[in-house]
Amino acid sequence: MTTTASPHTPDSAVDWVVGFIAELLDVSPDQIDPATELGLLGVDSATTLVICAKARDELGVPLRPKEVFDHFTADALAGHLAARLRAGV
Repeated sequence: MTTTASPHTPDSAVDWVVGFIAELLDVSPDQIDPATELGLLGVDSATTLVICAKARDELGVPLRPKEVFDHFTADALAGHLAARLRAGV
């Protein structure tokens, strides 16, 4: 599964984050609750680095691991990514 939708809105950003996390964890996106802390879903520091690389490569958004940990739900991370994209980061 490849996630290619660009998250310029909060809803599409949530879909992108949930889709990518589901891909990383090898589960269906409907098994990911966007309000659940990413750590409870199995995201760890190594996975966070992969999320940062994917955001940079796919979206052109430089993302540091600290930002992922500061926005540690799919909803919060999606909002952060959407805001950065709207700002033209």
